[in-house]
Amino acid sequence: MAQRVDGTSEKARPPIVAVMGHVDHGKTSILDAIRHTNVSAGEYGGITQHIGAYQIEHKNHPITFIDTPGHEAFTQMRARGGKTADIVVLVVAADDGVMPQTKEAIGHAKAFSVPIIVVINKVDLPSADIRKVKQQLAQEDLLVEDWGGQVISVEVSAKTGVGLDKLLDAILATAELLQLHGDPSGELEAGIVEARLDKKKGVVVSAIVRNGSLSVGDEISASGQSIKVRSLRDDKGLEVKKAVPGLPVEILGFRKIPNVGDIIVEAGSELSELSVDESRVEVIGQNTKKTVNVILRADTQGTLEAVKASLAKLVSSAISTTYSLKFLLCAPGGVVDSDVTLAGSTSGIIIGFNVSIAPSAADLAQNKHISIKVFRTIYELIDEVSDMLAGVASVEEQKIKGRAQVLKIFKLPSKDVIAGCKVLAGRLKASDRVAIYDKDPADLKKEDLPVYTGSIRKLKKEKEEIGVAGKDTECGVLLRPQFEAIAADLFIEVL
Repeated sequence: MAQRVDGTSEKARPPIVAVMGHVDHGKTSILDAIRHTNVSAGEYGGITQHIGAYQIEHKNHPITFIDTPGHEAFTQMRARGGKTADIVVLVVAADDGVMPQTKEAIGHAKAFSVPIIVVINKVDLPSADIRKVKQQLAQEDLLVEDWGGQVISVEVSAKTGVGLDKLLDAILATAELLQLHGDPSGELEAGIVEARLDKKKGVVVSAIVRNGSLSVGDEISASGQSIKVRSLRDDKGLEVKKAVPGLPVEILGFRKIPNVGDIIVEAGSELSELSVDESRVEVIGQNTKKTVNVILRADTQGTLEAVKASLAKLVSSAISTTYSLKFLLCAPGGVVDSDVTLAGSTSGIIIGFNVSIAPSAADLAQNKHISIKVFRTIYELIDEVSDMLAGVASVEEQKIKGRAQVLKIFKLPSKDVIAGCKVLAGRLKASDRVAIYDKDPADLKKEDLPVYTGSIRKLKKEKEEIGVAGKDTECGVLLRPQFEAIAADLFIEVL
């Protein structure tokens, strides 16, 4: 049985470093170059979609890395990476500059008061513009040292290896200033960075020990469950008997999948209140007239939450005014018969991310005409589900003759009142009979009465009179009879 010796002193702890940045800017490639491995080749499409934790040594000093996903869908996972880490390495491509996820990563690091080391990658490319990158960083209040600031910046090429030693030196120098400590004999505190269900191993949890020690046979608590540690493996797959501060390990022994971001403590510890992350917020959308029931499966707990957040985000988009998402089940693992049964009884759909479908579940879904869609990348999932939900919205809109929201009121010298409106669904036509409501007609109840009924006398687009105004058109509406109390935020509904 192989076992790795950490090599740290009694109180010193290796720095825990989160690697963040925009998708395709080279985060995993930098780690690959540092570790002389090829993790990215194992990721579908070369996109990191899980959190992994790895430890390397530089000048006899261990450094623990968290490789966090860069796509905007994984904001929650990046946030947890920032929460766990001592230092954030912010990777920015020299040819691409500061992008949306770069800004989000900066925000996460600042929120947790974590020092940032900027890594400008791909400096070997002809299109590299290092000055532009530093200028964009300055606009985000991140001023690098050679521009008079306090932020360390290192120029590297993951492809050629240029500058990687300087990056590791910068990490060790920053860690020395931070004076990181972790007492192997102290109270156990380990952060969960990933959790998944493995067909052969059962529940597999990846964690990094921040304080104390974690040993095989220890009784620990996390996410409301207490278990005995059956097995520990390090990031290279080697079995270890004890994990000391800074060491990332794979833990076997959990019966249920714990929550990513939760803290592992000793069972019965006074720190047990830390074992559940109370700040976790689950968003499932808003209540509207149309609800789409969803059974969601993903390969890991972290990915599951990120995908769920992406889907929930769709309900706040422009197409979502008539529907909401209701997540009936969200769990790691493949699609099974019970998922199909649940979907059948609730008229739901099944969405999978990087998971398999049990043959019996596939047969059952075919017999029951249940839709199962499994995706390999987050891009495909978001695009197709967005199209599906847009279709749901359009079906609802077909029932609406015309609906508009009043944005602004204009009073003319002739004493006519023009309501500046935006058409939300259907169309408005001159001479249409209309009602005006003080709430969105999608939310009306039987007892709700209009504040006005009449007809459209004229429609105007800028100064021109028009006959019809379609969806998303902004237009002016003159009513017959005139409605003196018309105001912004009222709704016009064609009868």
